[in-house]
Amino acid sequence: MDTQMDPAEAVHQLWLACARWEALASSVEDLAGRGFIEGSRIHADNLAASVVSDPPAISRYLQERTWNLARMLRAVHEMTFNTTPGSLFLNPTVLYPLMRAALEDAASIVWLQTPTALEERLSRTLRSLSTEMRYYVRNQTLLARAVAEVDIPGVDVAELSEGLLAHMREEERKAGEHFALLADELQLDVKAVTKSLPTSAPITSVYGEAGVERVAWGMLSDFSHFSYLMLRFTSGADQPDPSAPVLHTTMLQLTNTLNAVISDAIDLLATACIPKA
Repeated sequence: MDTQMDPAEAVHQLWLACARWEALASSVEDLAGRGFIEGSRIHADNLAASVVSDPPAISRYLQERTWNLARMLRAVHEMTFNTTPGSLFLNPTVLYPLMRAALEDAASIVWLQTPTALEERLSRTLRSLSTEMRYYVRNQTLLARAVAEVDIPGVDVAELSEGLLAHMREEERKAGEHFALLADELQLDVKAVTKSLPTSAPITSVYGEAGVERVAWGMLSDFSHFSYLMLRFTSGADQPDPSAPVLHTTMLQLTNTLNAVISDAIDLLATACIPKA
């Protein structure tokens, strides 16, 4: 059986798959722009979280994550179709990191909105926010320590470093107390809210460790770092057979997977943002 893919057909299918990015971006933007309409599920989540004195950004986090997904999609669409009008322009070194970011956003939206139980949705959003705060503090702490090794004329770097470290330690303490208090006030599992959320956790939780979605994310993550062999084997140079270039077939698989996850996100956003009839 002939398993080779016709080069022209591969380009055609890839063109169609990449062309969907613009429509998908418009769909997620439209849903994010609807805001927190009364009667919608996300509005109910907001109301549930508003009972505490300092309500967390439940709906705002979902909204901003959705807009970020749209920005990634518009960026890859513009690069692919507007760089060389009339041709499909593929720059994998740049496309792969943007596609990975879009896949992470879409999978996170799916993960956040999959639970039917309000408590679980609140817990997942708070866990995402507390993890982001933890990473922010950790990176700032590393920066503060690194500053101490830099020679800046006229600047007491030791004092600067210690001041930043002290500030970050206090921020970490306050953030930990804040999220623990929120979880307690909302009657959520404190440990579930405050434990770290690995970057791959949402996509693995929804689609499984061996799912094509998780595998695609792993490939995009690896491809986001410079790889001579990846560029060499996806360049199309010195193809030993007449089948479609590896770049086209790889991009087609990754793009179709990304689009499928985005479609899942759109379906769940519609459930969250559109009031029930």
